[in-house]
Amino acid sequence: MKFSRFLTSGALGLTFLAAPVALAAPADEAAKKVTFDDDVKPIFRQHCLTCHNQSDKRGGLAIDSYGALLEGGGSGEVVWDDGDIDASRLWQLVNHDDTPAMPPDQPKIPAKQLATLKAWIAGGILENSGSKAKKKKKNSLAFVAPSSGKPEGPPPMPTTLPQKVPVVSDRAAAVTAIGVSPWAPLIAVAGQKQISLYHGETAELLGVLPFEEGIAQSLRFSRDGRFLIAGGGEHSVLGIAAVYDIENGSRVATVGDELDVVFDADCNDNMSKIALGGPQKMLRIFDATDGTLLFDLKKHTDWIYAVAFSPDGVLVASADRAGGLVVWEAATGRQFLDLTDHKGAVNSISWRDDSNVLASASDDGTVKLWDMIQGKAVKSINVGGGPVNAVRFDHKGQLVTASRDHRVRLFDASGNKIKEFPAMSEAVLEAAITHDSSRVVYGDWTGKVQLTTIADPPVPTPLAANPPPAAERLKAVEATLASIQTKLKPLAAAQQAAKAKFDAAEKQFKDAQAAQAAAIAAVMQSEEKEASLRQQSKQTREKLPAMVTKSRDQHDAVIAARLGLGESSDAAQMEAVANVEAQLAAQLSEVAETRRAVIELTKQADAEKVASGDLIAKIKPAEEMALQKRDALLDAQNEHRQAKLAHDAVAAQMSEQDRKKEALAEAVQ
Repeated sequence: MKFSRFLTSGALGLTFLAAPVALAAPADEAAKKVTFDDDVKPIFRQHCLTCHNQSDKRGGLAIDSYGALLEGGGSGEVVWDDGDIDASRLWQLVNHDDTPAMPPDQPKIPAKQLATLKAWIAGGILENSGSKAKKKKKNSLAFVAPSSGKPEGPPPMPTTLPQKVPVVSDRAAAVTAIGVSPWAPLIAVAGQKQISLYHGETAELLGVLPFEEGIAQSLRFSRDGRFLIAGGGEHSVLGIAAVYDIENGSRVATVGDELDVVFDADCNDNMSKIALGGPQKMLRIFDATDGTLLFDLKKHTDWIYAVAFSPDGVLVASADRAGGLVVWEAATGRQFLDLTDHKGAVNSISWRDDSNVLASASDDGTVKLWDMIQGKAVKSINVGGGPVNAVRFDHKGQLVTASRDHRVRLFDASGNKIKEFPAMSEAVLEAAITHDSSRVVYGDWTGKVQLTTIADPPVPTPLAANPPPAAERLKAVEATLASIQTKLKPLAAAQQAAKAKFDAAEKQFKDAQAAQAAAIAAVMQSEEKEASLRQQSKQTREKLPAMVTKSRDQHDAVIAARLGLGESSDAAQMEAVANVEAQLAAQLSEVAETRRAVIELTKQADAEKVASGDLIAKIKPAEEMALQKRDALLDAQNEHRQAKLAHDAVAAQMSEQDRKKEALAEAVQ
């Protein structure tokens, strides 16, 4: 086990002579420049120069002059002029953020003097009052997560996975590896000759991948989440890297043939290269398509514990038991950076999504954040609780750590602790954050694995690192099926009853709608008839003036004819008068009939208006009835929907359990 080696590292770097007296700062200190000559050197003289001067360079470092301080010591530079306080090695040591803490075996130097040192570093490490600060560089910890790597459409999830458990034991062994999908609720947990895949939200066991070569020491998902890369094997016998398709669980590639176990393995962004490392102290990079060895990189002097490609595939980092941390060019195999600040074994590394920052966790109790552009540590996080066994970034740039003090901690993108989870019973060996940053999953030395929500209060859910055999799980599934079948029958009856009620309510609603529509149509028909009658009455009335005028003219003609007849008894003249009088009588009769028609049409229109009013009065009750039936229909529809949802949910559970039963039955055979 890579985490079973506990090393003691010697103190390197600065040593200080502690003194109890603090120098008084000027009253206008905040308003003036903070310089080496005026402000910092007096602090060094009081605490440091006994050990760090030109005559006695402890750790190769002298700080009694500005030039000597800039040269640094045996571990490299300790201050930079970019104003980045988090990246300052000097500040990390005097503020006890990193080891060896200065002064050694002493409390921190007084807070006021620490504030002066901090202001000096943040101000650009000015030498004297005539010095000018350079423009500050961009903060490397300012992070905006890119979306590259996320596949189009739904993220990959298992569909059909193997269910057989290769090795069954009474208890789980120490957790050697945990991996989480970058885009899906999927968790991989290593066990003896097997890798268990769990749903990251429900904690359901989705399947078991066989790892016949031994124990997986590392589990990493590909950039798009479609493949799982497992590095491992058997100590002093065999080491390989295996690649699995997570949808069906098939092994699509096996790379390497090490003479000892592989502690870590990873693939690049396009799955063309696989890198692995272990006790043989060499970083090996293979062609993922045909397994040929591309690079055999010999830089490390001790076991390689961690290997990881940058998300963009440009770099690959490797870390070892002696505190070595090297970054390589993935395309050429040439060394890119040699990072030497750790004072203990580097157990775990993780890249931020933008590939600009690398996190490393060490036995020296720190997690360091390395800027790939500046080539230095921009933050040293004193995790607390001793050696740090694991570190992982999430998409937000947050960090989760696992430590030997049984604790899991969460840090923000700037390295500030934001949460500490309840302690486990033993040292926590592995930890990771789920794809949506809602949960952390971690495992300890006893084999206990826990999935915990980040939100308060944390809700822990155990995951079995050593799943029960297929036969045992088959019995559980069969019992679950029997329980589901018992629930399904009354739900089906309730659904049928709700459907019948819904159908009846729908018919009643449609009948009420038809009655309402009929009432409205009758009113419209009556109103149209009334309008037609009044129009006919109007048109008939408009004929009367002309008819009356004509009858008056005819009346005048009658009077003239009568006057012309006088007392004459001439038959012809009398016949003419009679004809004129007959025409008048006919015209008067027509006028009378027309008047009667107007009166009748008006009476009919008035009657139709009354009838229309009666019909209108019937519309509101019909409308209210339709509304009542609509509400009843909506209630019945909702009742039916709920009954159907309840039935379908249980039916889906039954279908899923049937699928599991079939898979487990096949595994048992």
